[in-house]
Amino acid sequence: MPLEFLDPGKLRTPLQLQSRNDVSDGQGGVERSWHTVTDLFAYVEPTNGTARSRGSRDENLITHRVTIRYRDGVEADQRFVRNERNFDIRSVHDVDETKRYLLCLCEEVTP
Repeated sequence: MPLEFLDPGKLRTPLQLQSRNDVSDGQGGVERSWHTVTDLFAYVEPTNGTARSRGSRDENLITHRVTIRYRDGVEADQRFVRNERNFDIRSVHDVDETKRYLLCLCEEVTP
């Protein structure tokens, strides 16, 4: 596979990587909370946007490509956070299999 070139200077958007912590509520459901794993810098590119309706609520779904330096433990059930924006990670892969960068495909839902 050819090497992918990325200017490391583009990794300048500060993000928090968060993992979810689901705790049983004792009634068959869960209470979801998030805890910060680490702070990091990323290159965030919006790729697509669509509008959708959920019940009586309209939402905008924006997909992003988020590139970070390679690190173990980044998984599809985590999220990146910047200020009040949440980027839910849908997939993670090593861009050129050299353990230099990870490409995360993410979704951001806005009201």
